Amino acid sequence: MASSFNLVIGSAKFIFAPIERCLNCKRNFDENMKILQKLLKELNTVKEVIELRLSAESHGGTMQTEEVKNWLDDVQRIKTEIEIIEHKTKEKKFLSRAFLGKTVEEKVFELKAFLRKGKAFLGMVKSFKYIIVGGGVAAGYAAREFDRQGLKPGQLAIISKESVAPYERPTLSKGYLNPNPKAAARLPEFHVCVGSGGDRLLPDWYKEKGIQLILGTEIVKVNLALKTLVSAAGEIFKFQTLIIATGSTVIRLTDFKVEGADAKNIFYLRELEDADKLVESIKMKKHGKAVIIGGGYIGLEVAAAMRINDFDVTMVYPDPWCMPRLFTPTIAAFYESYYENKGIKIIKGTVSIGFNANANGEVKGVKLKDGRVLEADIVVVGVGARPLTALFKGQLEEDRGGIKTDGFFKTSMPGVYAVGDVASFPIKLYNETRRVEHVDHARKSAEHAVKAIKANETGKELEEYDYLPYFYSRIFELSWQFYGDNVGESLFFRDINPLSPKPKFGSYWIKDGKVVGAFLEGGTPEENKAIAKVSRLNPPVENLDQLKKEGLSFASKF
Repeated sequence: MASSFNLVIGSAKFIFAPIERCLNCKRNFDENMKILQKLLKELNTVKEVIELRLSAESHGGTMQTEEVKNWLDDVQRIKTEIEIIEHKTKEKKFLSRAFLGKTVEEKVFELKAFLRKGKAFLGMVKSFKYIIVGGGVAAGYAAREFDRQGLKPGQLAIISKESVAPYERPTLSKGYLNPNPKAAARLPEFHVCVGSGGDRLLPDWYKEKGIQLILGTEIVKVNLALKTLVSAAGEIFKFQTLIIATGSTVIRLTDFKVEGADAKNIFYLRELEDADKLVESIKMKKHGKAVIIGGGYIGLEVAAAMRINDFDVTMVYPDPWCMPRLFTPTIAAFYESYYENKGIKIIKGTVSIGFNANANGEVKGVKLKDGRVLEADIVVVGVGARPLTALFKGQLEEDRGGIKTDGFFKTSMPGVYAVGDVASFPIKLYNETRRVEHVDHARKSAEHAVKAIKANETGKELEEYDYLPYFYSRIFELSWQFYGDNVGESLFFRDINPLSPKPKFGSYWIKDGKVVGAFLEGGTPEENKAIAKVSRLNPPVENLDQLKKEGLSFASKF
C-alpha cells in the first residue's frame, strides 16, 4: 500500500514539476522585467546627461570621444533588443516566461555592466539637496537664510564664476576706488552680509556650516528636467532644488562693434576683477584724463570716484539729463550743477562712436557722434546691464526680460527658484510684474525664496513677497534715497542750492490723488524711514500747495 502511495506521489511530482518550474520562471521573469524597466529608465537619464556634457561649449577632456560615441550608439541597440523582448512577451503570453526567462536575465546583467561604463564616463557626479547658481550678493544672503532655517552640513553648494566668496557688489563703485589706501575698501571687510548691518560671512563661515563654495566655476549647460548642471570644465552637478542667482552682466560697446572698443584702459565695472584692473590703471595714469560713458548709477558714482582720484573727468551720455529713469529734470539739474562745481565736465545728448588708441593699444581718444574727440587715458563705460538668463532659455517661462516667478520666487519648473536681477516677480503694492536691478531686492528676494523653500518642505504657510522698491546712492558728500514708484505728477520741496554745504531736498510723486513715491537727499535715518513709510501707505493728498509747503514734515506725520 505504501509503495503504491509513494508511486502516486512520485508520479504527481513528475507531472507537476514542469508546471512548478514554469511558475517559478514566471515569477523570476516578472521580477527581471521590472528590474529591466528600471535600468532602462536609468539608462535614458545617463544618456541624456552624457549628451548634455558633450554639448557643453568646453569640458575637461576626461571623456574619450570615440569610446563615448560608441557607447551612445549601443544605447539604441540595447533599447531595440528590449523592445523585441517586450513584443515577444505579449505574443506568447504565459509560456514566453519560460522561453524568454534566460534571455531577460542575461539582458539585466548586460545592462547593469553597460550602465557602470556610462557612469564611468561621467566621472564623479556631485549631488546636493540645494544648489545656488551665481555667487553674488543674493547667494550670500540666501546662504545665511538657509543656515537660519536649520541647514544640514553638505546640503548646499554655491557655484560661482568668480574666485571669491560672495561680497557686497555696490562697494566696487564706491569705497573700493577711494584713493586713500587706509580708507579704501578691500576684502575681507565687505563680504556679505555687512551691507545690511549683519556679520561678514568669510570663506571659513561657509566651511564651518558645511556649505560648499565651488568658486572659479562657470556653468555652461543646464537641463532643468534632469536637474543637472554642467561646468566649463566638464563637472556635473545634480540638485533637488535650484536657486538661480546669476544676476546681470554689463552691456559692452564691443557687443555693438563700436570701433576701437577693445582698446586697453577701457573698463567696465561689475566684478572684483574689473575693479582691481581699474585701480591699477588709476595708479599708472595719475592725474590723467578720464571719460565716463553713461549717466546712470555707474556713470555718476565712478565719475565722482575718478574726480576724487584727481583725474580730469568728462561725462558723456545721450539723455537730456542724468538718471532719466528715476530723476526728474529738477532733481537731475541739481546733481549736474554739483558735479560741474566739482570740476566734472558734462556732455549730454550724444554718444561715443569710436575710440583712438596709441601704438601700445591704449585708448587715447573718444570719438563722439557730434564730431568732437575727447582726450582720454582711462575710459569707464556704464551703459546698462542685461540679466544672465541665456542658460535657461526655452526651459523656463519668461516675462519682462527676466525669468517669471510667483510671489515666492518659484519659476514655471518645480523645484527651481529665481531671485535678484533675473526674477520678474509680482509687486503686490502695484499689482503688476516687474524686474528690479538693485542690491536691496537681491538681498530680500534671496531670503524670501529660502523661506519659501523651507515652508514648502515643512508645510508651513508664508506670506507672498511684498516689496517696496528702494534705490539709493552715495557720491561725494551726498547721499540720497528713493522709495516707491516714480509715476504721476512730481512735486519738489525745499530749495536746491548745489553750493550748499549740506543740501537737503526731496520730491513726492502723486498719482490718483495719493503719494506713491518719495525721494530725499541728505536725510537722516529717521527721515528716510518716514519717506519709506509714506511711500508704502500711499496717503491721499487734498492740496498740492499745502503738500509742497509741508514738505518733509508731511511724511513725518505717519
